[in-house]
Amino acid sequence: MRKTDLSGACCPIARSLSDIGDWWSLLIVRDALSGLTRFSEFQRSLGCAKNILSARLVKLVERNVLTVAPASDGSAYTEYRLTEKGKALRVPLVALRQWGEDQLFDAGEERLSLVDKRDGLPVARLELHAHDGRILSPDDVETRNCNEMAVQAFPDETDDATPRERLLRVFEAQRDSCEAPESSGGFFANIATEFRDPSHPEVRQACFHKDQLHDYVYRQAERAGVREPEALAEQLVMLYTGAADYALLAGRYPDSVRKAVDVLLATHGIG
Repeated sequence: MRKTDLSGACCPIARSLSDIGDWWSLLIVRDALSGLTRFSEFQRSLGCAKNILSARLVKLVERNVLTVAPASDGSAYTEYRLTEKGKALRVPLVALRQWGEDQLFDAGEERLSLVDKRDGLPVARLELHAHDGRILSPDDVETRNCNEMAVQAFPDETDDATPRERLLRVFEAQRDSCEAPESSGGFFANIATEFRDPSHPEVRQACFHKDQLHDYVYRQAERAGVREPEALAEQLVMLYTGAADYALLAGRYPDSVRKAVDVLLATHGIG
C-alpha cells in the first residue's frame, strides 16, 4: 500500500513521521545513539531482513539523519554515523521511552533503563515547560498555527463596539490577512477552516478556524437580538470560507464579500 506523503504537512508531528516514521527507522536511530555504526551490528540488534534494514538506512541517509563514512578502524567496512539532525532525536526518543515505561510495563518487570553516564542514575522525567518556566500538564497546552500571532485576532468583545461593527472587523481582518503577502508572494488561507492544501506549501493559514469563527459570530448575533443566530453564524462562516478559498485559488480577496456581508447582516436585522 502506498503511503501518503506528509512531508509538506503543516503539523510538525506529521512531517517528522514522514522523515523517520516507522519503527525500524526509530530503532536504528536508537541503536546508533547507543554506538552501533555497522550494517551487521544493526541487523544483529534488530533481527530484521537485510532488504528492510538496507532500505531504512538508505532513507535515513537521504533524510540527513545518518551519514555514511569509512570505517574508523581503517577496514573496508562502511559506517553509519548520526548527523546533528539524527542526534537531536535523542530527546523525542527519551520521551517515547518514558511513556513506554509508564504505560507498557508491569511493576517490577525487567526493562532497559536510560542513565546518566557520569552518575549511573536514571535520567530525570521530561516535562513540558511554559515560556516562564511553569510546568504544564497535557491539558494546559493546545495546538495553534504558528503564524497566528502575525495575523489580527478576533475583535475585542469588551469594547463599546456594536455587534455589526465587530462582525465587519472580522471581515476586514480576513481580507487583510488574505491580502498580506509573504516574502514569497503567498497568501494567508484558509482563514475559516483548519484545512491546508499541501500542493500550496507557500500558503499560510490565518487564525480564524471554522469553529472559533462560528462561535464568535453566534455570540455577536445573540447580542444583536437576532431571531436565528445559528443561521447567521452558519451563513457567515460559509461566506468567509468561500472567500478564503477564492483568495487561495485566485491570489486575491474577492471584492464582493463586503457587500455580501452587509446584505447578510441586514437580512438578519443587524443594521
